[in-house]
Amino acid sequence: RLVEKHIDLSWNKGKYGLLQQIVAKGFRYQTTFRDGFRDFDGYVKYVEDIRHSVPDLEVTVEEIMAEGDKVITFSTFCGSFNKPLFGMPANGKIIAFSAASVWIIYRGKVLEQTTMVDLSGLQHQLNAE
Repeated sequence: RLVEKHIDLSWNKGKYGLLQQIVAKGFRYQTTFRDGFRDFDGYVKYVEDIRHSVPDLEVTVEEIMAEGDKVITFSTFCGSFNKPLFGMPANGKIIAFSAASVWIIYRGKVLEQTTMVDLSGLQHQLNAE
């Protein structure tokens, strides 16, 4: 539930004040989109950039597995690509791509998230005419 709440507050609603209440001090985020880890503020900026380019973005958790302090999610990101993103020009089309994330929970809060995105599928959609 904690991870689903994290996804909903950040990606689907952009409610970062509430989100900050469920992340641990020292939160780190890494993705295949960018090199290196980001802290909470860097994560918020990253999510805002994507939400700005895909304003109707919706992230749906397709599958979730948890054991101990680790959670794995498989999600689908979907929305209209209306504004430039990461140097790619907008094409006005609906994009949908999948991602898998590994989450580390510490003392009931999200400490770390590492996300692997289907970059090939996304790149194809971003370049589509």
